[in-house]
Amino acid sequence: MKSLLSSSYILMFDEYYSFQPRLKEMCSCIDLKDFSSIRFMCSKKVLDSISEKIKKVENSLFFLGAGEFHHFTYMLLKKFDKTISLIVIDKHIDYSDTYQGFITCGSWLKDVARLNQIAEIFVLSEDKRNVHNNKVKIFSPLEYKKIKPCLPVYISIDKDILTKSSINTTWDQGHCQPKTLIEIVSYFSSAFEIVGADICGEPPAQFFSPEHKKSEDINLKLLLLLTAKSQSIVA
Repeated sequence: MKSLLSSSYILMFDEYYSFQPRLKEMCSCIDLKDFSSIRFMCSKKVLDSISEKIKKVENSLFFLGAGEFHHFTYMLLKKFDKTISLIVIDKHIDYSDTYQGFITCGSWLKDVARLNQIAEIFVLSEDKRNVHNNKVKIFSPLEYKKIKPCLPVYISIDKDILTKSSINTTWDQGHCQPKTLIEIVSYFSSAFEIVGADICGEPPAQFFSPEHKKSEDINLKLLLLLTAKSQSIVA
């Protein structure tokens, strides 16, 4: 087993993780609720302001909330001062164009590909689109063992890769089962040096929804795979 991540954080853009109290107890929370107009899209100036509140990214796991906040992966990766490999597990390939000076949850991967500290990007996705960038290589989720990173790895997970029957997120979803996602993450965390990770793809924030516990159960399993937490979890 490779060394695991030492810290776990929740970026509290809203009160969503109040629906996941077991997870919240196991993470440090960073309150970002004072920042507005950051869901789906964010100016890079605001992103830099938020980045100043994040002190430690290396050897850390971050929970970002719904998929509408996936562009904050770019902020986390930008703070690395060493060259790394990126593995993205996502129903969508977030490599679209956007307005100058802004980043969106659908464009962040294009911005990440421009970062000098990101040497290679492997995307596990069911999307069939082509990306014309030599850094980016796309695989289906079941092809994960074909990925051979040459550097320490950062993993970014959007749970919309999962089936709607297992969890109902805020986006259209893939056909991956939670068991398969756990197998994929377990493979990388045991075979390669993991230096950071983030997870998004939470369900809609609705009171008394059974989706919150389903999502929390998956989050806790991923947390225990990726971090050095020793506490036992009672589902």
